Amino acid sequence: MTIDGKGSYDVGVGGPPNDKFRLIYLIFGWLGIGTLLPWNMFITVSAYWDDKWKTLSPDETLTNANETLNLAKNEVQTSWNSNMAMASMVPNVTFLLLNASFGHHFKTTPRLLISLIFVILLFGVTCGMTKVDTDQWQDKFWIGTILSIVLININSAIFQGGLLGLAGKFPPQYMGIVFGGQAFGGIFASVTNVIVILLGVSPANAAFFCFLVAVIFLGTALFCFLVATRSEFYQYYLAEKKVTTEVTNVEDDDTDDIKGKFLQNNEVDVKMPTQRVLPWMVFRTISVYGISVFLIFTVTLACFPAITVLVKSSSLPAGHFNDEDYPWGVKFFIPVCCFVLFNVGDWLGRFSAEMIQWPKPGRFGMFLVLALSLLRLAFIPLFLFCNVVVERKFTFLVFENEAFYIVFMALFALSNGYLSCICMMSAPQLCKGSEAQTASSMMVALLGLGLGTGSLMSYPIKSLL
Repeated sequence: MTIDGKGSYDVGVGGPPNDKFRLIYLIFGWLGIGTLLPWNMFITVSAYWDDKWKTLSPDETLTNANETLNLAKNEVQTSWNSNMAMASMVPNVTFLLLNASFGHHFKTTPRLLISLIFVILLFGVTCGMTKVDTDQWQDKFWIGTILSIVLININSAIFQGGLLGLAGKFPPQYMGIVFGGQAFGGIFASVTNVIVILLGVSPANAAFFCFLVAVIFLGTALFCFLVATRSEFYQYYLAEKKVTTEVTNVEDDDTDDIKGKFLQNNEVDVKMPTQRVLPWMVFRTISVYGISVFLIFTVTLACFPAITVLVKSSSLPAGHFNDEDYPWGVKFFIPVCCFVLFNVGDWLGRFSAEMIQWPKPGRFGMFLVLALSLLRLAFIPLFLFCNVVVERKFTFLVFENEAFYIVFMALFALSNGYLSCICMMSAPQLCKGSEAQTASSMMVALLGLGLGTGSLMSYPIKSLL
């Protein structure tokens, strides 16, 4: 092996710089919250969408027929969560796959900045529409809303894929905090919705405040990311600091030895020549974790929120859906037991996975995770047999008491958070440093493919009721 003075390499005296005050770690968590915040806000304000798609009566005194006549949800209302999931996840998975295939051809930082700016602008328009009376043009508003959801999720997918691919270049805990942030974003959205409901505002105003909070939060995330890009720690792992040094005629096995000798002498941390990454070989290495994360999110989106949001509290008498005499069952059961419980459980699962990091990457660990991911398929029939409010055709009621639903939701959420985080942290560790970002991008793509598949399955699964 020889060293000459041509080319460019990263440098760092005595190893990587410190993440002062864990600032970059915290910013990664903040950005993680922002990746799924639009989706979480959209699904959390279910009362707003029910109001937008309410059945209109020709008699102006009965404009809100749902509230006046205690009618069950109409077809547009019961199908909205499935339609919203498909409008969200199909473009999401498409662009996550494109990111995995072609993302490395584009610079990471500009890609993240531009996509996040578009999300903020589009979500601002969604916020403004809560103040518009759309009762007389529901069909047009439905189409416009679906289109805005598609555009928001295209940009969210670009941002999410870029962020998780970037996190794969940092130590494993940075991937963990991004996933923890995503789960905390769900808590943030669902708790915000509950607080607004407690204030007694109308569904439209509740959605306005929730969406406005999201826009402000995404704005702060943009500022935090700009701060992160200027730090020495960020630039070190992104490989942006260069000096004129080149190593030539180096075998792959010699790379670590050379870097070790330089670091041992407190000289420079040499970035070796970029090794060719073979995507198929990377996929073979991480395939079991990839299949597991696909299964995890397929099951999750097949049930949540399309099926889980239709469950009725057992505290409500038969035939009552909008009776103000039962505030727990009418106003708070779904926001608390569906959205808050899921997001808190998901966050606890991800946080536990980051702390415990078991099972470890390896043959036993990956197949144990796969087995547990397959077991989660049982949640589909369990939720179908809960106290769902639609007219049943093929199934029957088994778990009428809401306590069963709460237990199922808690296990559903914890397993989703824990297993998905283990998969996303473990897969890049199976690969060489030069392949870690590709492995992370592939895992994100398979995660997105699971989300898309689950959202597509949610409609036929709902039809099984």
